[in-house]
Amino acid sequence: MKSELKQQGQALLELLLAIEQQWTDAEQIQQAKESWFAMAPAQVEKTLTMNALARHVDSFYRDAFFTPPIKPLLIEEMHQPTLLSYAINQREADPLVLIVLLLCWLQQAGFQSDIVRYKGEYLVQVRLSKAEKVWIDPYTGAWQCLLSPENGLALSITQELATQPVDFPTFCAGLWQLQKQLLLALGKREQAMAVVQHLLDQKPGDPYLHRERGLLSELLDHWSLAISDYQYFVDQKPDDPSNDHMKQQIRQLASYPQWLH
Repeated sequence: MKSELKQQGQALLELLLAIEQQWTDAEQIQQAKESWFAMAPAQVEKTLTMNALARHVDSFYRDAFFTPPIKPLLIEEMHQPTLLSYAINQREADPLVLIVLLLCWLQQAGFQSDIVRYKGEYLVQVRLSKAEKVWIDPYTGAWQCLLSPENGLALSITQELATQPVDFPTFCAGLWQLQKQLLLALGKREQAMAVVQHLLDQKPGDPYLHRERGLLSELLDHWSLAISDYQYFVDQKPDDPSNDHMKQQIRQLASYPQWLH
């Protein structure tokens, strides 16, 4: 089922955890829900001031103690911090996950928050008013207050022009792709397949996701599905340089006994 990802705050977090449960232990997901409910903002701020924002940012990093991994991780250790559920339970999160958690945390407190990119870095942006917004570095919690270009500040105009809005569903798809790659590195092909299937549910008909599912299907000996996905890719992308290899794989897999899965 396609997830619109239009919710905010706790509702958004619960949706993301429900999606993650497709390839993550259900008990870990439930524990994360309970932990979040116990520590996240319990109510919306009546007055959305800079002081209130600073208090909630401080609470996220100092009281809840969310941090990126404190040491370089081996490949087998890198997967867990990319999961929202693990990050909530252990307070150790990949920087991309820190962004999502901080976004949900501030939205839950009532702040109008989204994600932007500035000079290649992801930032959480909070709009306190039409003339005032705050950028927060999710990696450190450092923040910067900006006045809008209407106030005639050259620095703000420069920053405004260099700022790129981030499409949240696309951001999440990138995070899920990272999770999938790390699952594959760990040899967890069934779970990686669940991620790819979810991505395909979000973007039906995408030929590259079909090819990706075909590759995983072949690894899992689901040859009929692999043939179907490879053929779909070849038909949709006839000029792709990988097509000769895809056609060769189709011929080879077609010669195998086709078991029902």
